[in-house]
Amino acid sequence: MGLILYGTRVFTKQEGYFGEKEECTVCQRVYQKAYVRYKVWAHLNYIPLFPIKKTYFKMCPICGNGQEIKSKEAKAEMLNTKETSDQNLEVYAKHILANKPKGILSTDTSYELWVKDLSTGEDICVTTDLYKDAVKEIKKERGLKKLEIRNV
Repeated sequence: MGLILYGTRVFTKQEGYFGEKEECTVCQRVYQKAYVRYKVWAHLNYIPLFPIKKTYFKMCPICGNGQEIKSKEAKAEMLNTKETSDQNLEVYAKHILANKPKGILSTDTSYELWVKDLSTGEDICVTTDLYKDAVKEIKKERGLKKLEIRNV
C-alpha cells in the first residue's frame, strides 16, 4: 500500500525593475517597482505536473509593499519600459549575534532585513526582530535567488 501526496506549490521569480520611478506610499522612497511572478503548480508526490495559476506582483523593492496585477498588464508594462534599469539593489539579512538569546526555550529574533542601494551606497534597514524562518519567507515573497545572511 503506497502513499500518494498531492497538492500545490508556489514558485516565485523576480522579473526585474520596470516602469517609471514612483514614490512608495509606505516607505516614501522613490524607485522603480520590482515585478515578481508567482506560479502555482499542481504536484503529485512533490513532482510538479502542470501550472494552475500565474500572477504578478508589482512591489516596492525596499519595503516590499505592493499589489497584484494581471498578467497582461504586467507583461505590457515590462515590454513598454524602454531603457534597462540602472537600479542596483542588494537585499541581505544581518544576524546580530550579540542579541542572540540564551536558554533552551528562547527564540532567536536577532535578524534584521537590509537593502543596499549600490549606486548611492546607502544602507536601508527594512525591518528588525525577525526569525530565521521569516527571513526565508521574505526571500520567497520577493522572488530572490539568494539572500545572504551576515553575522555581525
